[in-house]
Amino acid sequence: MKKIILSIILVVAVGLAWFYFHKKQDDPMDIKNFEMAQVKKGQIVYAVSASGKIQPINTVSVGTQVSGIIEEVLADYNDEVKEDQILAKLDTSVLQENLNDAKARLTLMQTKEKIEQLNYNRTKKLFDEKLIAKATLEEAEVALETAKANVLSAQAEYNKAERNFGYATITSPVSGTVISKEVEQGQTVAASLSTPTLFKIAEDLTKMQIEANIAEADIGQIKPEMKVTFTVDAYPDDTFEGVVQQIRLSPTEESNVVMYTVVIQVDNSSRKLLPGMTASVNIKIQEAIDVLVLPSMVLQYKPSAEIKSKMEMKRINDLDKDQTVVYQLKDHKMLPVIIRKGLSNLTSVEVLEGLKEGDEVIMQAKGNRRHP
Repeated sequence: MKKIILSIILVVAVGLAWFYFHKKQDDPMDIKNFEMAQVKKGQIVYAVSASGKIQPINTVSVGTQVSGIIEEVLADYNDEVKEDQILAKLDTSVLQENLNDAKARLTLMQTKEKIEQLNYNRTKKLFDEKLIAKATLEEAEVALETAKANVLSAQAEYNKAERNFGYATITSPVSGTVISKEVEQGQTVAASLSTPTLFKIAEDLTKMQIEANIAEADIGQIKPEMKVTFTVDAYPDDTFEGVVQQIRLSPTEESNVVMYTVVIQVDNSSRKLLPGMTASVNIKIQEAIDVLVLPSMVLQYKPSAEIKSKMEMKRINDLDKDQTVVYQLKDHKMLPVIIRKGLSNLTSVEVLEGLKEGDEVIMQAKGNRRHP
C-alpha cells in the first residue's frame, strides 16, 4: 500500500515539474527570450560624414605666352623650386629675329622723327620771317606729328618683341613643389589660341585642404572652426585632423540631392598626405562625455500584441519630443519606462532622465526577432 502511495506522489511530482517547466518555457516575458542592454557611462559623438579630395591650398599652372620648340627642361616631377627659378627654355632664334627687326624699325622711325623735327624748325623760322606761306608750315607740322606717331608704334612693337623674347624663359611664379609636368625637350608648344600648361606647382604641400561635399540636410549644422577627423586608404590605421575653414555658397546637385562644398584645412607637416587622395571625413558637431548611454537599438523595440495583452499598463500619451519609451523586465513582467533623450547618433543615445547606471532594458528579442 505504501508503494502505491509513493508511486502516486512521484507521478504527481513529475507532472507538476513538467507543467511548471513548460509553463516557464512558454512564458513570453521570460528574460531568456530577449537580448538586454545595460545603461553605462560613456561618450557620444555626433558627427556628419562625407568624403572629398585632398588638394594643395594653392596650385599654380605655369604656361607659355609664345609658341616655339622646347629647347631645355630644367624641372621635373616633385622638384622643389623657388620663385623666379627657371623651369624651361624655348628656342629663341625666331624671337631674336623678331626683336632685331623691331629694334631696326624703331631706330629708323627715330631717325625720321629727327629729320622731320629739323625740317619743321627750318620751316617755322622761314614762316616767322614771312618768307613762306602758312600752309607750308602746317605741312611740316603734320609730317613731324606723323613721324612721332610712327616712333610710338615702333616702340610698342619693340617692347612686345622684347617681352616675347623674355617669355621664352619659363620661370616659376611661386616657391613650391612641381606636381605636374606636361612638356618634354623638343616638343612644340603653340600659344596662338590658348595658353598651354607646362607645369603645375603646389605652393606649400605642408598645408593641404579637403573639399568635402555635404548634403543640404546637414549643411546647417556645419560652422567654421569645427574640428574634423578623417582617414585615407593609404594609411587605414591613422586618423588625421583638420578644421572647417569655409562653407562655399554655390551648390551642386548629385542624384537630385543638393550638395555644398565645405573646405577643410589640414596640417600636412608629415608629408604623408598626397594631392588627389580620397578622405573619409567626420565633422564633429556635438560631443557628450561621461554620460549615461544606451545602444540606439533599444529605441526600436516595440512589444508584440501578445505581450501587450499581458502587460498591466495605461496608454502613454503626450510625450515630449525628447522623450521616448523603453521596456524593462522585472519578475516576468514587462514595464514601460519613459526616458528623456539627449545627444544621439547611429549607435548610441544619451539618457538624461528615467534610468540610472546599471539598469537593464530590452534591446531586441533573441534571434533578431523584432516585434512589429
